[in-house]
Amino acid sequence: MRVARRALRLPVGAMLAWWVLLAVLAPEVSRLAALAAVMIAAATLWRPAIGLAFTAGLVPAGALLAPAPARAPEMFACAFLAAWLLAVWRPIAPPRDARGSGVVLPALLYGAALAASWLMLTLSSASGVALAALPQFLFRAVAPDYLIFSSPEPQTWTLLQAATGLALLLAAMATSRADPRFARVLAWTLAASMGVLAAATLGDVARQWAAAGYGGWFLQRYVAGERFSLHLADLNAAGSLYVLGGAVAAGIAVFDRARRGPAVALLVLIGPALWLTGSRTSFAAAVAGLLILAVAQRRRPLSRPQMGAAVASLSILMLAGAATVDWQSGVRGSAARSASLRSQFMQTSVRMYGSAPVFGVGIGQYFDRSADFMPADLRATYGNENAHNYFVQQLAELGIGGGALFLWLAVSLVAAGWSAARASQDPVSLGLFAATSAYLATCLTGHPLLVPEAALPFWIASGALTAGGDGHPRWTRARALIAAATCVLLAAGLARAATTYVRAGAAPPDYGFHGRETASDGTTYRWMTRHAVTYVPGGAGFVRLRLRAPDMTMTRPLILETAIAGALVDRREIPPGRWVSYDIPGRAASTAPFRRVDLRANEWWMQEVPLGRRQARRPIAVMVAEVRWIPLADVR
Repeated sequence: MRVARRALRLPVGAMLAWWVLLAVLAPEVSRLAALAAVMIAAATLWRPAIGLAFTAGLVPAGALLAPAPARAPEMFACAFLAAWLLAVWRPIAPPRDARGSGVVLPALLYGAALAASWLMLTLSSASGVALAALPQFLFRAVAPDYLIFSSPEPQTWTLLQAATGLALLLAAMATSRADPRFARVLAWTLAASMGVLAAATLGDVARQWAAAGYGGWFLQRYVAGERFSLHLADLNAAGSLYVLGGAVAAGIAVFDRARRGPAVALLVLIGPALWLTGSRTSFAAAVAGLLILAVAQRRRPLSRPQMGAAVASLSILMLAGAATVDWQSGVRGSAARSASLRSQFMQTSVRMYGSAPVFGVGIGQYFDRSADFMPADLRATYGNENAHNYFVQQLAELGIGGGALFLWLAVSLVAAGWSAARASQDPVSLGLFAATSAYLATCLTGHPLLVPEAALPFWIASGALTAGGDGHPRWTRARALIAAATCVLLAAGLARAATTYVRAGAAPPDYGFHGRETASDGTTYRWMTRHAVTYVPGGAGFVRLRLRAPDMTMTRPLILETAIAGALVDRREIPPGRWVSYDIPGRAASTAPFRRVDLRANEWWMQEVPLGRRQARRPIAVMVAEVRWIPLADVR
């Protein structure tokens, strides 16, 4: 294990540093966010605990510091991870790395399941790529400007975001073992960060109220159920984040008399901001967090009746939240309506899981595939949507193996956190345990782990908590069998995907294009996303493209790269305001009777469109009027 760490440390750290450098220098990333990333890296080189605390404090405000498409939360996380890995004069983990193995093994296996699912999807969709070009094809699937423009494929950004979270979990465990004061610094940083964001949210509401002439009707809107969050568009994820910071502050306020005043002040700010999110599950989770605090602080072990009563109470709280959770993105509906929607979402998930129970539909595929499995009423309302239950979504996307691994990881985090909180009886440990447990409870009716601003602080807090809660090696025969079975299952999935790649007989449908539209000059075209794929026959010939750049404000020239059969064959600038046509020769062969054509743009924009009964935003990059194959025999 040590040899592997040393072999991977420098190349992985260098890759992350290159990504961060590209983002810091990019004009699309605000100077404030770039400065924050540099500050995190510098602090990490000096003292990792300070750098990781800065990361946890700044990530929740990522969308405010650098709006989409930039991925500011991951940029901050990568800045920390790059500096942490490249600081070769400092070991990345103390010698006692057997500690925490109760969490490390499920984390590593879950990460392996995510990576394998991504590779299965990428391989199975590589039909038409030449075998010799396959390594280049896989390498180009992850763009180095990911932190600037994200990734157009949901499986790629989902994998990278989840991998970043798991890396922060392990880094927080190592940092907490090396510096026992880190957990206290982190707890105050999380609580203060959420307090500042809550104050900013309340201040913005006050500003709007002043603009409305301080009318009572304005505040009545929020009493009636209107929802608001300044820093996150996903209101339920914002609620989960407030629960995380609020439970930490509550633990300090209840059990640390010397620091009770500042903690109570933070709670006074966080409470109203949590209310404004309108997340009923977060309300229930907040109450559950208080109950967890009361149970965890008992010095004597709980008797079986006491443990049963505690579990029953928590279950009732979460079932109440689940039954009344608001699935709408605007205002809260009735509890009956919410329960009906929840039932339909569960039906969607069960259908999706039934379509691929072993390997799942693939990482990051739930949203795009959901319309195929939704009941008609739900599809008419939403068009596409996530499962609003992260545990179920993992089961549908990763199959029985990956879903079970995520559940194992969640249970391991709670068990190790319980051990740490009960052993130390420290207010910070108690608060972190209540916070992470309550946060996981919100995943039963939401998907905060899909939102980087809400997910990454959770992973850091979990690592800081569980570092001291599992002090003995736990490499048992059962764990060895689980690891071996996981490897066999993932290998079988990869073999299945490779077989699909080799034996493809017919070209798959195009993807990465929106529906046909008509331009002002009468030209029929399709918008492509940042990455679009089409297919052409084998043999010698040319691919003819007719394209136009959108009339958008650009910070850089729009460049389109074209790859045929996995090999890059053309790269050119697409001008705005006029159509351009050009031919690209296609010579490379593939393992299939057809060849894959990849079109990749270097930037993209968001466009609002109706989706079901709501407004949604879709990515657009280049206007494509024609993609046509011209056989060499037809060229005269």
